[in-house]
Amino acid sequence: MISSRPLLASFLNGIPLLQYFVHWILRRAMMFRRFLSGGSRGPSPMQPQHVGQKELNVLDMVLRTTPPGNPEAVLDAIDNYGWNSDFLMNIGDRKGAILDKALQKRQPQVAVELGGYIGYSAVRIARQLPSGGKLYSIDPNANHVHIARAIIQHAGLSDKVEVIQGILETSIQVLHQRGVRTIDFALIDHVKHLYLKDLLVLQKNGFLKKGSVVVGDNVLTPGSPEFRKHIQSDEYATVEHLTNVEYSNYILDIVTVSEYKGREGPQ
Repeated sequence: MISSRPLLASFLNGIPLLQYFVHWILRRAMMFRRFLSGGSRGPSPMQPQHVGQKELNVLDMVLRTTPPGNPEAVLDAIDNYGWNSDFLMNIGDRKGAILDKALQKRQPQVAVELGGYIGYSAVRIARQLPSGGKLYSIDPNANHVHIARAIIQHAGLSDKVEVIQGILETSIQVLHQRGVRTIDFALIDHVKHLYLKDLLVLQKNGFLKKGSVVVGDNVLTPGSPEFRKHIQSDEYATVEHLTNVEYSNYILDIVTVSEYKGREGPQ
């Protein structure tokens, strides 16, 4: 007769592990639900501006654990936090590799980012800009802007990045004051329902020229179907990269890389 005691002991010993696993799944699901419901890298201009404790934790962790002037160490530290501590709305390391390849191919002198969050993608872009290259990172959230500037400065890239607080429409004047009339590269990674609207703002104000590259993140999840449809038009040559949501092995996403073929100048 087989004793039931070893089986019972194994079952009881496995309960804490099961509880931990269920707690981890529920916690990640709640974080991702907030990501889906917000669908942004910052609030809309009409929403209250706030910053969560985790963003402050990331800033503190970066400043404490990474050497100044080392962009790769900053990126690795933030990625480690996103994978192992708490969900972050960065493009992340896996999708970041797609962004890296697009940057390496285009070698932009002038780049614009819509949705800077805490500065991860700004660091990722700026570290690859050629000599004299400049990134303008636009975000409406004052607290995120503060954190992004601190992280970018710690990475030693403040000379290559200007963080602008605001939305695209209010930032056009700033870009013009900086002498920016056209851009070589754009990363769109902010409020999903604004993707198409802001892409058209870039087009109609003449910022896009033949050969300008536009990268869109989270085009599948949470998704931006109108934007996705538009970049499949004859004005763009678009490649879709099927991948996973940042810091996830299971949830599918798409990053788009589009080369603008349309007319130059205001439209």
